[in-house]
Amino acid sequence: MDDSGYQAYYTTLLRRILILSVLIIATVTVGVVGYMSLEGWHFLDALYMAVITLATVGFAEVHPLSPQGRIFTILLITLGVGTFAYGAVSLSRLLIEGEFRRVFEERRWRREMDKLRNHIIVCGFGRLGERVSEELQGEGVPFVIIENDPSRVALIRKKGYLFLQADSSEEEVLEQVGIKEARILIAVLGSDAANFFVTFTARELNPKIHIVARVEDPQATRKLYKAGANRVISPYDVGASMLVHAALKPTVTEFIELATRLGPVTLILEEMVIEKGSPLDGVPLKDSKIREDTGAIVVAVRKGKDATILRPDPHIKLERGDLLVVLGNKEDIEKLGDLTKTPLSL
Repeated sequence: MDDSGYQAYYTTLLRRILILSVLIIATVTVGVVGYMSLEGWHFLDALYMAVITLATVGFAEVHPLSPQGRIFTILLITLGVGTFAYGAVSLSRLLIEGEFRRVFEERRWRREMDKLRNHIIVCGFGRLGERVSEELQGEGVPFVIIENDPSRVALIRKKGYLFLQADSSEEEVLEQVGIKEARILIAVLGSDAANFFVTFTARELNPKIHIVARVEDPQATRKLYKAGANRVISPYDVGASMLVHAALKPTVTEFIELATRLGPVTLILEEMVIEKGSPLDGVPLKDSKIREDTGAIVVAVRKGKDATILRPDPHIKLERGDLLVVLGNKEDIEKLGDLTKTPLSL
């Protein structure tokens, strides 16, 4: 639910409660004024009589009623029954239509959104967006989905993902899902034009965010890069390449599946950054003993914005800020992760 939807439901809720409260107070006031005028009673007696009449509790009359008083009481009961019937129907509609639930969901959504930092934004929940979300969920990575199709939103809600139903190309929408605090945006909308606009808008709002965009037409790849995408991926090209490799090089394909978690997970390809003060900071790769101490293998190193160095030379000096691409099992990766971090004593 977007912000305008939340405001509409909240306003409707308050309006109905206010109207019901005003009607009840007005009805009681009519009763008090009527009994004081027709019967000449004091305020407290008139108020008591008005309340027990409207509540239909069946208590005895405060004082004997005149014929005019009895006629007024009949009218007051009729008015009261109508007022409370309206209130019951109004509140029932609130419950049946789920307005209370929507308000509570919105509040929960806002609380979860306020907690998001360094998260991933997924724009689009088609078949590819659904698979991306499943992978992110499996990785335990915080993410939020932007989707405008009601039928897809129903599926997102069923799966329990955090989402916003809106147009992801709008600046206000991206700001609502924390574009400035996000670290990655994945654009997997149904058309290249839609992915282009999302990429362009996101890059303007957050120059540092890493953007991965889907492309269908190869001619749109260059435009997406110019719009600000860091990586542009064609699912058809990737799928075709894997099919050919699976047919011609099955053993290589099996290794890739193991290393990229496409099959039974035994090996993991992971990237991690060397922090300031890490035991690896300032140490040549050959002297780091990464392989001996952790079991992980360094397959690539990227220094700053330089090109990634595949099969790095053993004499290359590791420094803070370097990004390592490593291969190993889960335990190997965890051990190496501890080495790349700043010791707590620092």
